[in-house]
Amino acid sequence: MQERLQKIISRSGITSRRHAEGLILSGKVKVNGKSITKLGSKADINVDKIEVDGKIIQKPQKFIYLALNKPKRYITTRFDPQRRHTVYELLPEDLKNVVWPVGRLDFNTEGLLILTNDGELTQILTHPSKEHEKEYLVELDKEISEGKLEKIENGVFIDGRKTSKTEAVATGKIVRLIVHEGWNRQIRKMFAVLGYSVINLRRVRVSKLKLGNIELGTYQKIKKNDLI
Repeated sequence: MQERLQKIISRSGITSRRHAEGLILSGKVKVNGKSITKLGSKADINVDKIEVDGKIIQKPQKFIYLALNKPKRYITTRFDPQRRHTVYELLPEDLKNVVWPVGRLDFNTEGLLILTNDGELTQILTHPSKEHEKEYLVELDKEISEGKLEKIENGVFIDGRKTSKTEAVATGKIVRLIVHEGWNRQIRKMFAVLGYSVINLRRVRVSKLKLGNIELGTYQKIKKNDLI
């Protein structure tokens, strides 16, 4: 059965669908020896020889799903030219080159990070139109007023764009915040424009999966239906 190339590539466990689209557009994908550069192109993995960056891809492998409690001062990329710690140091050797993070957490943000080799799930959880919830505990430098908390809930302007509506509940200096977006340093910027500094930021839930009792710096294997 023929399917879109980016879907085949993501399901093979090589990379996410979004990155697969980039590989196609850059001419790094071939079908039966012919370079393919159009995103609408289809193929049948049971019949066609599909190459990505010179490597023949295989039928979808067994998918892996991990929930990791990321510590502060770790980045979510595989390599870092500044030689900072990466989350891959927290994984066993047999998984380091297999999974990738679903979304990201900033260098100084801790908490729940999903890693997988399932490109379809990555697309579902990260595409803005799906609006999957992400819940955070935000520690501020001072208590937030009701008026400014309401502004956070209704959306604030960051770099010329307004954030979507959120759910926010404050207890002293701690705000429990639920967002549907994932802009770069979004939460820190949201509070900064209202005059607050974020002292600590921890993600405690992605979609329906909670961080629970996963110890800092460790991971647990989970199932796809734990997330969606």
